[in-house]
Amino acid sequence: MADSGRENWAVDELLKAEEEANAIIKNAQKEREKKIKEAKVAADQEIAVFRREEETRYNQEILRRFGSTKEEEELERRTKAEIDKIYADYEANKLAVVDMLIKRVIEVKLEVPRVVKGQFEQPQQMM
Repeated sequence: MADSGRENWAVDELLKAEEEANAIIKNAQKEREKKIKEAKVAADQEIAVFRREEETRYNQEILRRFGSTKEEEELERRTKAEIDKIYADYEANKLAVVDMLIKRVIEVKLEVPRVVKGQFEQPQQMM
């Protein structure tokens, strides 16, 4: 029976060691997750700073190459005015165009065009 007590003691020690190992593993996993989150936050911050710097540099380069934003605003204004004129022309003429197309489709001339007649009227040359 003494052997049984030692076996129980050994099993208890193994179970205790296993529990400690599991606790250490869980702790290590939690620390790893914490460090990953911290690294992600730090990386996001670095990316945000980098993005702002690059956007600033890009905007400065655009200004240097293409001039001031006033010219760009003037171009946008003129472009919008031209687009508005195109839409106004479209609205003004769409009914007339639809009517013309309908008229062309409905009215069929029953005569052979001159161009086609000319091809048949010319004597065909023998080869």
